[in-house]
Amino acid sequence: MNFNEYSSSEIDRYPEYVTQKEMCAILGICKSTAYSIQKKGMIPFEYVSTSEGRRQRIKITDILLYQYEKMCFDEIENEYIEGLRRYYQKQLHDFPQLLLVPDVMRFTGYSKSAVNNWILRNELKPLSYKNKRLQSFHRGKGTLITKDSFLDFLTGPYYRSITRKSAVHKEQAKQYEQLFGTFMSKRGAINV
Repeated sequence: MNFNEYSSSEIDRYPEYVTQKEMCAILGICKSTAYSIQKKGMIPFEYVSTSEGRRQRIKITDILLYQYEKMCFDEIENEYIEGLRRYYQKQLHDFPQLLLVPDVMRFTGYSKSAVNNWILRNELKPLSYKNKRLQSFHRGKGTLITKDSFLDFLTGPYYRSITRKSAVHKEQAKQYEQLFGTFMSKRGAINV
């Protein structure tokens, strides 16, 4: 399901603008979580003066987009993940088909121990034969990882949910969010 289908089925249930309290009820979150989400800029808002005092005014389309992205986060196939995979494929264009740990380190910005831990926990699948990891032919170069396996890892929920992201990971995530937001607005999915 794409965002337009999702929003068209949900948008009629709510007014065009809601308050922070109503947003909490829609998303099923507490006020502190809502504050945290808004502080990170995930759901934009503006303040308006009412007879009851100053209140937040939030577009329902922004809330639905946030909810849609959260739903898509754990799915394996949807337009967000497909776009993310294409984004990473373009970024990895100049890399060889068989990657080494140093290649993964350079691309992600994480340390050698982090990459090796991903491999040991089977989050990042190495090239293997009969359940035995294949090593590079050059001595000391380490484990081989196919580009497809690396793309699966990059677009999977584990990598996307890392809390303490490297500077490179943060920059890539920021770039893709901007590209995806632009794509959605061009499609008319978001009223900017």
